[in-house]
Amino acid sequence: MSRLSPVEEPVLATGIVKRYGKRTVLDRVSLTVHPGITGLVGPNGAGKSTLVKAILGLVRLAEGDVRVFGLDPRREPHAVRRNVGVVPEDECSVPGLSGVEMVRYAAQLSGIPGIESLRRAHEVLDWCDAGQERYRPVETLSVGMRQKVAFAAAIVHDPRMVILDEPTNGLDPIERRAMLGRLTTLAHDHGKTVFVSTHVLPDVQAICDRVIVLAAGRVRLKGRLDELTRPVAPQLRLEITGSVAACLDRLAAVGIRGRRLDDDTLHLPVQDAAGLERLWQATRAAGVVVRALTPVQERFEDVFLRAIAQPQEAAHAAS
Repeated sequence: MSRLSPVEEPVLATGIVKRYGKRTVLDRVSLTVHPGITGLVGPNGAGKSTLVKAILGLVRLAEGDVRVFGLDPRREPHAVRRNVGVVPEDECSVPGLSGVEMVRYAAQLSGIPGIESLRRAHEVLDWCDAGQERYRPVETLSVGMRQKVAFAAAIVHDPRMVILDEPTNGLDPIERRAMLGRLTTLAHDHGKTVFVSTHVLPDVQAICDRVIVLAAGRVRLKGRLDELTRPVAPQLRLEITGSVAACLDRLAAVGIRGRRLDDDTLHLPVQDAAGLERLWQATRAAGVVVRALTPVQERFEDVFLRAIAQPQEAAHAAS
C-alpha cells in the first residue's frame, strides 16, 4: 500500500473525461479539493454524481487522472476507502438490521474488530444524537434518523475525508441545521475534509469554505466562497439600535453616503481605515448603539446563476 503524506491534497483531478456512449458527462474537468468544507453544486444533470463516482474509482474514465490523498482510486481502491467515508444520496441500508447493527457492520467492513466495532458504533451514534432509535430496524426509521445512521456509518472508521451526496434532502429545518453543524464540527474541530454535493445553495453559503460549480460536465467556477461572493465595491453592513435617520445624517456629514435597508440596517461604502474612523465618529455623534458591523457579501445564489449562464467557451476556459 502507498504511504500517505500529510501534505497530499485530499483530491486532485486533472483533465478527467467520462462518456456514456456518445454523451460526454465530464468534459476535461480539473479541480482540487482542499482541506475544510468544499461544496460541489450544479443543476440536475451537471455531472456531480459522476464526479463523485470518479473520485471513488467507481467509473472508468476515458481520459484524465484522479488522486485521493496521493492514491489512484482505480488501482488502490481499498486504500482510498480506508481514508474516505461516503454518505450516498440513495439509501443503502440493510433491511432487518437495527441502526446500531448497520453502523457496526460498516465498522467491521473497515477492519475494526468485534467489541471495538460495537463501541465505535455507539460512540458515533451518540455524537449524531441517535438516542434509543438506534435499536429499531432501519427500514422503520424516519428520513432524518436514517440519515443519521448513514452518516454514522460513513465516519465510524475515522476517515480523513467525508463525501456526502445531497445530505440534507428530506430533512426538516431542525434536522438540517443539526446536520450542517456536524459537518462544520468535523471540518473545523476534527480536521476532516468534507466534500458536499448538493443543489441547496443556502447550505453551501452557510458552511462551505470553497465551492466548485459544475454545469454540463464542465467546471464553471471554483474558489474560496468568501472571495467569490465579495462585491466589486467593498461595503459594510451596519446594524444599529437608535435613529437610522439621525445616523444617516451624521454619516453624510463626514462624507459617507449610506443606504438604508430596513429599520435598523444600513449598507455603507467604507473601504479603508480612515472611512472606518469616520463611521465610528458619526455613530457616536448620532447617539446610536452599533450591534453589528460586517462585510457585505453577495448571495451565492446570484454568483451561481451568473456562473451557469456563461457560454460554453467561457466555461471551458474557467475549468
